[in-house]
Amino acid sequence: MERILYFDCFAGISGDMSIAALIDLGLNPEAVIKEIAKLGVKGYQIEIKKVNRFSISGTDVTVRLNGEAECVHDHGDIPCNGHNHDHSHNHSRDENGKHQNSHDHSHGHGHSDHADCDLEHSHGHDNRERSLGDISHIIQSSEISQRAKEIAIAVFTEIAKAEAAVHGKTVEEVHFHEVGAIDSIVDIVGAAICIDMLQVDKIYCSPVHEGQGFIHCRHGRLPVPVPAVIKMLGGSGISIVTEDIQAELVTPTGFGILKTITEGCGKMPEMLVESVGYGFGKTDTGRLNALRAILGTRSIEKDGKLRDQVILMETNIDNTSGEALGYTAERLLNAGALDAYFTPIQMKKNRPATMLSVICKKEDSEKLSELIFKETATIGIRIRETERITLDRKISTVQTELGEVRVKLVSVSGLERVQPEYEDCAKIAAEKNLSLNEVYEIVKMKFMK
Repeated sequence: MERILYFDCFAGISGDMSIAALIDLGLNPEAVIKEIAKLGVKGYQIEIKKVNRFSISGTDVTVRLNGEAECVHDHGDIPCNGHNHDHSHNHSRDENGKHQNSHDHSHGHGHSDHADCDLEHSHGHDNRERSLGDISHIIQSSEISQRAKEIAIAVFTEIAKAEAAVHGKTVEEVHFHEVGAIDSIVDIVGAAICIDMLQVDKIYCSPVHEGQGFIHCRHGRLPVPVPAVIKMLGGSGISIVTEDIQAELVTPTGFGILKTITEGCGKMPEMLVESVGYGFGKTDTGRLNALRAILGTRSIEKDGKLRDQVILMETNIDNTSGEALGYTAERLLNAGALDAYFTPIQMKKNRPATMLSVICKKEDSEKLSELIFKETATIGIRIRETERITLDRKISTVQTELGEVRVKLVSVSGLERVQPEYEDCAKIAAEKNLSLNEVYEIVKMKFMK
């Protein structure tokens, strides 16, 4: 069984919404707070509450700095690189359009007080500018799990790259408030901890819905989506939908989390739903402002098959040399293609040609299509999403008289099939002056004993 997590971003995404939605799936709030405390930073409090908005029960998470809530900005106007971009209004509307306070119909789930601050603050906010190296050091020095560390650092790196590109600097040169603020650190590390706790195998997301208009920041008046989010959208494989809402719904923190942890964007994959969580934002949009997280399982069929969605790219080529085509296939595979292969075809005017086919994950399709255009003479590529069925497989190691060899094991209708890894066998064949088939047979015989 595969555990699948799907983010339904119908109202955007932010850091606090991410933690809230993941906790609402059924995680113990106190356990999450305890893990975040292992980060070792002070000067903040976390409040986790169950609330009802638009008759939907969900979770609200608020990070407070020295007793103050995250920086509040009206109408989605927030200073980029000044404070946390996450939504900060404390209102929503009911079905009749009336305001309802987010504290109504709520009860506390958890509260953490880390107010003994050893960091520099001004008016309750952490104004220290930190580099990516500073934050990586904080995370690596903490006692959170290794997987949570890796996820959190990857998210910070993604945001840092975007900010560096926007400001025309290197990642090492960037010092910024957004990633350096304590509330952003807690949001991102908290989300990483939740992902680790859920122990999911695959994470997908819907297209992300964003507002429109402008925000006012330390650099002036900027359009929504903000520059860092637009930069991260490139190459993410995540599509964006613009809503008729004058507000920022997608924050750099939220999108950085989404881009880092997801491996596909589109409709919810086929799965058996186990739980649904709603993480509420704090901007009053006049509609349900929540991130929905859906946790489920995708069964491996009785015959050992798995189903997933992939992208198939095809292009017909008649004026590129064989050497160049072989080089292109090698580059595609090294760049993340799941497969790349050629088919002889006949084109217009009876010209013999070659069709290049590439199978890849959706998030890799943009960079791989650019590579095809760069390395071949094609002027067009056909792209479509398709379903793939694969056999469940695992890699094992076999000790033989020839040395250690990796083998691929697959199960077909209850029967196990063994395929020795080519690279290992080819190396042994060359070293021992044996044929490749001889090595294959020795490995298979050893495995069957």
